Amino acid sequence: MKKILFLTVITAISMAIFLPLSHADMFVLYNDNKTGDGVPVSLNMLQYGEFKTWSCDVDISDNTTTAVSVAINGNQCTRFCSTTSMNKFSPMAMALYSLSTAELAAGMASFRFVDTPVQRIRASLITLTGGTNPQVTIRCTGVR
Repeated sequence: MKKILFLTVITAISMAIFLPLSHADMFVLYNDNKTGDGVPVSLNMLQYGEFKTWSCDVDISDNTTTAVSVAINGNQCTRFCSTTSMNKFSPMAMALYSLSTAELAAGMASFRFVDTPVQRIRASLITLTGGTNPQVTIRCTGVR
């Protein structure tokens, strides 16, 4: 009986510590072949709360592309903001990333940023040169 009680307590403590850390969702924030802004994703309706740590991948369909740079923007608007405010983002991004020569040759790059909670997030393709009509996809996973 003591062993069962002990295991139950240990399981409960482990879940209380590690379960909140395990919530992560992946969002496709940009998928196009020209520079511009992706569609904003609203995060405030998710049951997990705010995501503070982000890991992003940039996938390029053509490894002969010569330059790619991306920006990740966010704001703090919830459903209580006006439509105009919900779609406003600072021109100074939360994260800027330019792909290296090796990443361009591989057609893939990854970067991260931490301690940046947002309610809405979007990606922008800032620079896209070279290649033959390359498709760029930006995926970010937020972790609480």
